[in-house]
Amino acid sequence: MKLAKRAGGAVGTGLLALAVAAACGGELHAAATKLTMVGSWPPKVSSAADIGIKYLETANKLGKGKIEITFKGSRDVVPTFDQPEALVRGLFDVWYGAPNYWAGVVPGGYFSELSPHEIPDNGPGSELFAFISGIFEKHGVRYLGHYSGEPHTGNHFMYTQKAISGLGDLKGRKIRVPPLTRFFVKAIGAEPVTLPPGEVYLALERGTVEGFTWPYYDGFTAFGWHKISKFVIAHPLYRNGISVKMNLAKWNKLSGDAKKAMMDAVGRTQAWSQGWVSAYQAVQLKAMLKGGMKLVTFSDTEAAHWRKTAGEALWAQFKSVMSAEEYATARRLLGYN
Repeated sequence: MKLAKRAGGAVGTGLLALAVAAACGGELHAAATKLTMVGSWPPKVSSAADIGIKYLETANKLGKGKIEITFKGSRDVVPTFDQPEALVRGLFDVWYGAPNYWAGVVPGGYFSELSPHEIPDNGPGSELFAFISGIFEKHGVRYLGHYSGEPHTGNHFMYTQKAISGLGDLKGRKIRVPPLTRFFVKAIGAEPVTLPPGEVYLALERGTVEGFTWPYYDGFTAFGWHKISKFVIAHPLYRNGISVKMNLAKWNKLSGDAKKAMMDAVGRTQAWSQGWVSAYQAVQLKAMLKGGMKLVTFSDTEAAHWRKTAGEALWAQFKSVMSAEEYATARRLLGYN
C-alpha cells in the first residue's frame, strides 16, 4: 500500500511539472549558454571593433535561446597584447582583434593577411578555413573567421610626415608598426617602433616617429591623426580587418545548435563586412584629404617593388616560424605556388 502511494505521488508530481511546463509555453528549455567577449579596441571609436560587435549581434540573433554573448570591454578589461593568452587561459570566451595580434601565441597563424581571396579565409566549409582552424586548435583556440573588405580595401597603409617617391626614401626613418608590418619596415631599412595607438599622435607631434602603418578605414579620423599626419602612401600593404576566436574548451561544451548558430554568423558577417569596410574606407579617405593630407602615388616600377618587398618580407617570417608542411600548404591555399 505504501509503495502504491509513493508511486501515485511520483505520478502526481510529474503531472504537476507537465502542467507548469504547459502554462509556460508547452516545453521546458535549457537556459542559453552565456559567453563573454573582449576585444582589442573599443567600439564606436574603432570601426574594426564594430565588425566584432556585428558578429556578436548576428550570433546572438541566430542563436537566440541557445547562446548569449555579452561584450565586457576592450583594453580596459585586459591589455590589448595580453588578450590572446588570456583567451587561451579561459579568462573570457570570445575575442575580436587584428589577426596578427596572435603572432606570439600561434606563429604564422595570421597568414590570411596575405590572402588575395575575396573573403580572406574563403569562409566556413572551405579547405583554407579548415586549415587555419586546425592550426589554432593545436593552441586551444576555436577559429571563427577573418573579416575584411574586398582585397584592395581595409588594408594596412603607410603614412609619412615627408613626401617620398619610393622605398629608398624610407631608409633610416622611425616607423610605428603593429606586429604585421614590422618585417616589411625592417626589410626597407627603416626602424620599426612599437607604440599603442593612443600614443601615435603625440609621437608624430614630437618627431619620435616619422610615420606609421594603419588601416585607415579603422577610425583614422577618430584618433585625430588626419590633423597631424601629412602623407598617405596610396599603395596597400597587407589585408586587415579583424578575426574572431573562441576558447576551444568552451566551444567544445556548446550544443550542436549553438555551434551551428555561431558558424552561420561567421558567413553572414563576412559577407556584410566586405561592403561595409569598403564604404567606410572611402568616407575616411575623404575626411583625411579634406584635413590636408596628400596621396603619394609611386611609378609602376616602384609600386611593383613595394608589393614584392612587402610579400617577400612577410612570407620569409612565416617560413621561419611555421613547419615546412604548414608553410607549403599556406602558400598553396593562397595561390602563391
